[in-house]
Amino acid sequence: MRFSLLVCTAGAVFLLGAAAVAVAQPILEGTENIDFDRPEAWAMKRSASLALFTALAPPRDRHAGAVELALEVGWNPSLSEEERRVGFNGTKVEDLNRLSVVPRPRVTVGLGRNWSLDAAYIPPVEVEGITPNVVSLALERPLWRVDNWVFGVRGYGQVGKIEGDITCTDAEAGIPPGEPGNEFGCEEPSNDETSLNYVGLGLTGGYRVPGTRDSAVHFGVFANYMDLEFQVDALTYGVRDQTTLVTDGWTYSFSTGFSWAVGRPMRMALEAFYSPLAVTRPVRDDDDGTVRFESRNDALFNLRAMISYVF
Repeated sequence: MRFSLLVCTAGAVFLLGAAAVAVAQPILEGTENIDFDRPEAWAMKRSASLALFTALAPPRDRHAGAVELALEVGWNPSLSEEERRVGFNGTKVEDLNRLSVVPRPRVTVGLGRNWSLDAAYIPPVEVEGITPNVVSLALERPLWRVDNWVFGVRGYGQVGKIEGDITCTDAEAGIPPGEPGNEFGCEEPSNDETSLNYVGLGLTGGYRVPGTRDSAVHFGVFANYMDLEFQVDALTYGVRDQTTLVTDGWTYSFSTGFSWAVGRPMRMALEAFYSPLAVTRPVRDDDDGTVRFESRNDALFNLRAMISYVF
């Protein structure tokens, strides 16, 4: 009898404690569809554009079973404080300057009839509090040749996510809520997740430099449909925020570069990439304090490099 009483008492204490925690930590949930030019959407489409799956080469003839292994490195340009002010519709500065370079291994396989399958994977390795897990695939084929010119088509897509303390960093959580540096009340590092999915189609081309063994200029024009999602998981001012932001829309991109042979089995390539990215940001008038919204193009321009080994 005494044992049963103790069990009941312990159970009641547990339930009361759980109820107290639930009361002390309300949860904010819901899904919000946001415009494709909102600051939060701009940050997501910029991240997706950094990983846009270009070829870094002109369309090539490959026989069935041909294999090419490569390592690509992309430069992630640093953002100003104004550009990083994307949270809560452009009022909170987020820590988006984590990585200056983004590496990813790639493999290209010839499928026959001049079709090539291109694949890349960024594995879930945590760096600077960010853990990616991103897979990219592409099909490409040369379509038309004239003299030293070649033109082709490239279809591609990506599925993947990035996890990390994006909305509430470890540094913010170390400052008392409401104090300078933690005005939004972060109580612990967040565990946010952003999904960066897209499909696209590109018209590609190249010009083989006469008198060289395998040097070429390449270029491409791309249309990309992006399906983006940001899942917040942050504790701020005692409230567990688990809001989901979703958005989708089209972006357009351009690339040009140069590739050349390094010895017999190896190639090097450099590429410049540009994608205009529309964003509407709040602007406060210094005179009367009123806020207006201003639309502009905060484009992504970055450089990419790749070294490949042809079997």
